[in-house]
Amino acid sequence: MIAAFIAVLLTSIAALAQETEVIDIGSRRELFVDDALLEQIGGGAQLRLHAPTRREIAIKYDQPWEGNASGYATVFQDGDVFRMYYRGHRYLVKEDSFGQAQSEVVCYAESEDGIHWVKPELGLFEWDGSRDNNIIWRGGPETHNFAPFKDTNPDCPEDEKYKAIGGTVTSNGLLTFKSADGIHWSELSEEPVVTRGAFDSHNTCFWDPAQDRYVMYMRYFSEGQFKGLRSIGVSYSNDFADWTEPVGLDYPGSPPQQMYTNQIAPYARAPHILMGFPTRYVARDLNEHGKTIDPVPLRDLLTKSHRRIGTDLTDGVFMTSRDGQSFHRWDEAFLRPGPQEEGHWIYGDNYQSYGLWETAAEHPLAPPELSMHFTEYAWLDDDHQARRYTIRLDGFVSLNAPYSGGEVTTRPIKFSGDRLSINYSTSAAGHVFLEIQDASGEPIAGYALTDCLEHYGDSVDQTIAWKSGADVSSLAGQPVRLRFVLKDADLYSFHFVEDDRNGDE
Repeated sequence: MIAAFIAVLLTSIAALAQETEVIDIGSRRELFVDDALLEQIGGGAQLRLHAPTRREIAIKYDQPWEGNASGYATVFQDGDVFRMYYRGHRYLVKEDSFGQAQSEVVCYAESEDGIHWVKPELGLFEWDGSRDNNIIWRGGPETHNFAPFKDTNPDCPEDEKYKAIGGTVTSNGLLTFKSADGIHWSELSEEPVVTRGAFDSHNTCFWDPAQDRYVMYMRYFSEGQFKGLRSIGVSYSNDFADWTEPVGLDYPGSPPQQMYTNQIAPYARAPHILMGFPTRYVARDLNEHGKTIDPVPLRDLLTKSHRRIGTDLTDGVFMTSRDGQSFHRWDEAFLRPGPQEEGHWIYGDNYQSYGLWETAAEHPLAPPELSMHFTEYAWLDDDHQARRYTIRLDGFVSLNAPYSGGEVTTRPIKFSGDRLSINYSTSAAGHVFLEIQDASGEPIAGYALTDCLEHYGDSVDQTIAWKSGADVSSLAGQPVRLRFVLKDADLYSFHFVEDDRNGDE
């Protein structure tokens, strides 16, 4: 009896502690990509996934060493230049066969603005008797998915400033590579550093300064080697040489689905949040309706050549994590295949590149956008390409409210800073209000809802103001709750920052 009473008491104490736990967000930017900070959502408010906007063709895989199976691109900004690495490859698709037409190579392109790309003639490797090409690596299985990154580890040797991983089951796992300039590469590991996994996908890696270690995400099967669902695994290393045994990721609340690529990396504007953009693999039985969806001739040929390539489909999804292991995965597509007439309802299309990078908006006075690439027209020799898409800064998910209104209240938080900036968009009739409450949920004098100015417009950096002004420095360091009240509006992110006189970010 006493033991039972103690157990109930301890459970109550633990629940109370959890309810009153204060989350210290400092001055970091918080996005509404999950409900980690949310305690109550009311009215018509909801978290809404947004889709990227289609832009121009970024690059065509039109060189003899490239072709209809090129892809697995990695893109990142490196100082004043944007770098792109991708596989060059081509398949022969015939009614009675489906196979490689040529060896795989690793190609390089660069850009000054992240929009317009050139393929420099590097003179490093021969192709058909000439070195006039943009090939940076020719080797073994690692060319299938060679994935570079810039190592931000402060202890990284100069000749390893750029690293890469690559390999398949043919190489018995993932090998590592190094470069001092991102162009000239050499082997780093003599043997595979990770051997458990499937690997024949776009595996990714980065340095995590918060945990002082490298993180690798790779293709992984839920029930062992090539058994169960196509999925994603994670492995860690302190030195890029010795890696932990990979474990599969968790997707609480999301039904089983098959993931090909992962494209997981810290989000640069809020690096405590990991974002992933996997390619979702959807196996389908091809019915009479499916046979009528373009590209009809290609689908018919692929179905005869290699059935699942002609019947199955791929699209893009979005997921986030705050611990790198458990991911909030949106089941709705981040990128749909689009209008049937355009011919992207095919296995191999809609693969997203690895990396997000800021680019200028079309309007010269508009804030920058985030860019990404998606593949189009897979298996077509003359048409295979990557297209640029954009999304607003932090614009992946919003706290959305309809015209009838909605609101959200956060869990208790602590912050540092002098003012609160929001990234938001409203209609002409819409608005955003903010009330700052104490930890118990009572409005703080001067920061109540009735004190807040009505905010309407569209800005990625809008300072919230009350009748007394915008200064919130007197509340810094103490537990507070934020109550956002919206009408016909989207709220993408918020963060507390130092006063403009001291500089923003």
